[in-house]
Amino acid sequence: MSRGAGQGKVMEPYLGWKYLHILMFVFWVGTDMGVFLSCKKATDPKVPIDARFMLLHMALRIELLPRTMWKLALPLGMTLSREMQLIELSTLNMALIWIFSIAWWALSVSAGWLYDKPVGHTLTKYNNIVTGIVGSVLIVIAATSLLGNGPFDAEATWLSWKVGIYGLINLAIVAMLYVFDPMGIEFGKLAVEGSTPETEANITSIMNRAAVTIWFTYFLIFVVGFIATTKII
Repeated sequence: MSRGAGQGKVMEPYLGWKYLHILMFVFWVGTDMGVFLSCKKATDPKVPIDARFMLLHMALRIELLPRTMWKLALPLGMTLSREMQLIELSTLNMALIWIFSIAWWALSVSAGWLYDKPVGHTLTKYNNIVTGIVGSVLIVIAATSLLGNGPFDAEATWLSWKVGIYGLINLAIVAMLYVFDPMGIEFGKLAVEGSTPETEANITSIMNRAAVTIWFTYFLIFVVGFIATTKII
């Protein structure tokens, strides 16, 4: 028997990060679709009110998972890019990116978990501000890299586009959270006053506007995945 016959091959580190990156996309879009469908059904006036509240609560609990995947996209993407030698980052800088991402995740998840309490609304405002800043900064970094003055490999234009679109996704999510926020007030009216034509019309209108931002976000995620896979740009 040869020396290497009974030994497994050693996997290159970047393949492990690539696998985690793929899982991140799967759990992000897959679970968020469940959130969207549950919220959509909760707005149906034909469903009993108690069931509608249960659907909305369940959706906002499940939504903690796509929130996690969405935040993981940043450190996983930067780590994978570093392993592929597409960006130069020191160990300290990489650690700082992970620390920031974990703090950002904690803020976002806390806001989602406490959505029905006043502190949850306050945390959501702070989370939206941080998310907006992150999205804007990433778009600027991507644009400067495309112009040859950024941190990413000038030849890996696909990476700059990927980062820029991820930045745009963050801005789209801020818009979605802003549009969806009044839903809590309307469901509060539903609990106190019961179903009325005005409340139901407001709930439907909020859901329809939120759906536009949600589908736009899904589209951007699919584009990011396509660019990362094909490197066509």
